[in-house]
Amino acid sequence: MEARHKRCFSQWQSHYQKCQQAIFKAAEQCLQKRTIVIMGAGSLNDIPLDSLSQQFQTVVLVDLVFLKQARKTAAIYPNVFLEEADVSCRLSMLFKGELSLENETSWSLPNETDCLVSLNLATQLPLIPVRWLMQYYDLDETAADELGKAMIQAHLDLLESFQGTRCLIADRQVFEYNVSGELIDQFDPAWEVVLPDVTDSWEWQVIPLGESKQNTAQVNQVGVSIW
Repeated sequence: MEARHKRCFSQWQSHYQKCQQAIFKAAEQCLQKRTIVIMGAGSLNDIPLDSLSQQFQTVVLVDLVFLKQARKTAAIYPNVFLEEADVSCRLSMLFKGELSLENETSWSLPNETDCLVSLNLATQLPLIPVRWLMQYYDLDETAADELGKAMIQAHLDLLESFQGTRCLIADRQVFEYNVSGELIDQFDPAWEVVLPDVTDSWEWQVIPLGESKQNTAQVNQVGVSIW
């Protein structure tokens, strides 16, 4: 992701800026500003960290892994904390080929959380686990579809169960174009799970022409829901 961001800076920077604006809007709606939690924090490029660190008493950034640059950036702020966690609470079971749709544990939000953000994460949750299971455990398409939907729905349920301000930034449609600019494929990245209505949306050129071995371009329609 970092390498592609450097190569595709002009196409990606607008997406990052719009993500920052969406998170800022969500923060503005908070009645209190004790703690904000951002799931899928990743590289931190799409997070308005300066603003959040000034507005909130505590900023908690969550992802499976944080690389060196993200750690270096977060270290600048004394009230910003990184938490490496599996918010799906399923990965250790799936790694062993256990397909139970029940979470093995529950991931707990920090106390006094006033804003919960899911950042370009919801539709990504099933992708690697499903590919893993299909490769190593011969998961069939029906079971893969069921698992993918369950993981996305569980993530939405986590957001819905939260009592504070919620912000979901997620892909809503994916479009693929050939070198002539003709649409050759499109699909629902949410696996037909119904996501909340959007308050804002934009197109993100995830894979410009020349980035793909198939010589195609991929454009994601990203939507924001704040409630």
